[in-house]
Amino acid sequence: MSPSTVASAQASSRVTADILAAGAVCWRNGAEGIEVALIHRPRYNDWSWPKGKVEPGETLPEAAIREVREETGFDVHLGVPLPTAEYMVGGKNLKKVFYWSAEVKGEATFAPHNPREVDEAVWLPIAEARTKLTSYADRDQLDALEKYDETDALRAWPLILVRHGKAFPRAKWYETEHVRPLLALGTRQAMALTGLLAAWEVKKLVSSPWKRCVATLAPFSAATGKSIKKVAALSEKATAANPDKTARCIEKLLDKGKPTAFCTHRPVVPTVLKVFAAHAPKRIAEKLPTEDPYLKPGEILVAYVRPGTIARIVEVERFRPIDA
Repeated sequence: MSPSTVASAQASSRVTADILAAGAVCWRNGAEGIEVALIHRPRYNDWSWPKGKVEPGETLPEAAIREVREETGFDVHLGVPLPTAEYMVGGKNLKKVFYWSAEVKGEATFAPHNPREVDEAVWLPIAEARTKLTSYADRDQLDALEKYDETDALRAWPLILVRHGKAFPRAKWYETEHVRPLLALGTRQAMALTGLLAAWEVKKLVSSPWKRCVATLAPFSAATGKSIKKVAALSEKATAANPDKTARCIEKLLDKGKPTAFCTHRPVVPTVLKVFAAHAPKRIAEKLPTEDPYLKPGEILVAYVRPGTIARIVEVERFRPIDA
C-alpha cells in the first residue's frame, strides 16, 4: 500500500503514513464531573473511541468530525488535540490515528449510521472508562483529556489565523495593491477552507479589508451566514506603518474569548505570531513557525485559548486544505 498524505495535524505541513485515521474523545458534563463516550464495535467486540480512516479529499479534522457523526450520531466541533495513536496493521502497514477532544452539548441521542459497525455506546466517568477501554493504549487520550480538564484547558476555544489563498503575482499586478485578487488556485483553496474551518465552532469572522483576504473567507461566510468584519489593522499597509496597532488588534481578539477565524497577509503573520508567543508557555511558543513564509497560502494555524481573565494559549496546530 502506498503512503497516504493529508493535511497535517501537527506543526508541519504534511503527515505521511500507510493508513491515516482520525477521531475524537467525546465528553460532556456529568453529575460528578466529566463523562466520556465509548463505542462498542461488534466486529472486534471492543470498546474504544469513535474513529475511522480519512477519505480522499478530506483533511484530518474533517475526517474526525465525519467519523464521530457516523459512529455516534453526535454533531460536534473539535476541541484541544489529544495524543496520536501509532501502530502497525497486518505487520507491515503503519497506521496513525489523530484525536481531538469534542464536547457533546444538549440531549444528544446515540444513533450510529451503521449498527453492524457500532452497535452500542455508553457514557462513563473517567475512572470507569479507563477500566472499560479494551486497548490499554487508548488510555493515552483519556489521560490527556483528564489533565486538560484539571487545568480548564479542556474548554479552550479556537482563535484561527488564516493566511489568504494564492493571489495574483505581486510583480505582475499594476493596479492598486488592495484589490489584487486570488488566482484560480486561491479560489479553490478558499472553497476547501469551508469544510476545514467548519470542524471548529467558529462564531466570528474577521479579515483584512483587502480583496484577497475577504475572498478567502467569503465561501465560509456564505456557507454559515456569518458576516465578515473588515479590520484595517490587519492589512499589510497598516501593519508596516504601525505594527503595535496590529498587535493590539490581536490582543483584543484574544481578550474577547470568542471562537474566531481571522484572515491576513504573509507580512502580517510575524506580528500575529509574536502576540501568540507572548500568551503561550515556552513549549507551545516553540511550535510556532519561525521562518518566512511562516504559513503557506490558504494554510491555517489554530491557537487553543484557555478561558479566563488572562488569555493563555494551551496548544497550536497547523493545517492546509487538500488543494493547497
